Amino acid sequence: MSETSVALGVSRRTEAELVEALAEDEVQQGRPHTAKEREAFAVGFFSTEYREEVRRLMSLGVTDEES
Repeated sequence: MSETSVALGVSRRTEAELVEALAEDEVQQGRPHTAKEREAFAVGFFSTEYREEVRRLMSLGVTDEES
């Protein structure tokens, strides 16, 4: 799977990669995912890079001034 580079040096997975990974997982399970399973799969698929991006922004001192 390829990843797309974005600002701040963070690599992001694409929606096309999500669809591909979801299809592969459904083949492995031998059945289509339910809507809830697809949602959970997507959250897990993107969560690692999201955490990395948040940590990177925090290390740069970027904060939400409205909070």
